Amino acid sequence: MEKKYWNPYFGGVILGTMLFLTFVIASQGFGASGTFSRLTAQFLVDGDKSWLQNAYVANYFRHGDNALINWTVIETVGILLGGFASALLAGRFMIRPDKARNYPMAKRFLWALVGGMIIEFSTRFTRGCTSGQGLDGMATFSVGAWIFMFAVFAAALIFSPLFRKQWVNENEGGEE
Repeated sequence: MEKKYWNPYFGGVILGTMLFLTFVIASQGFGASGTFSRLTAQFLVDGDKSWLQNAYVANYFRHGDNALINWTVIETVGILLGGFASALLAGRFMIRPDKARNYPMAKRFLWALVGGMIIEFSTRFTRGCTSGQGLDGMATFSVGAWIFMFAVFAAALIFSPLFRKQWVNENEGGEE
């Protein structure tokens, strides 16, 4: 029996409400990429205090000894716990990677790791992840965020047909 998803309009209203509340309560919006930068900075400094001489790393410690005591880190932990709870409550929790034609699982995980590293570097370079740019930036009418999101959708329209046939459609038994 197929389990239903939330209505996307209802989900959008909930997302918009939560974004508004984060601006009111935390004086900032959504975004998760900073968590991984903070985790890396904490790991580096825990191993060698000389990293605090680096201005970029030291910036994560300007409010104390622990880079992980931060709104973004708390938010990311909440996202993980909320997603886990939601999947359990909806009966959709499962541990399995998506399957793709002509891609062995080891290759999929390697590409996921490489892609994740590229995205994390890019988010630090552009000062925001997709959620930060798309939700926070667009909500605050940032011109750069609007340009970014138009570029994301344009790239998806252009490149998705090139990759579409590589993915297995589970509803059709793996065949297209």
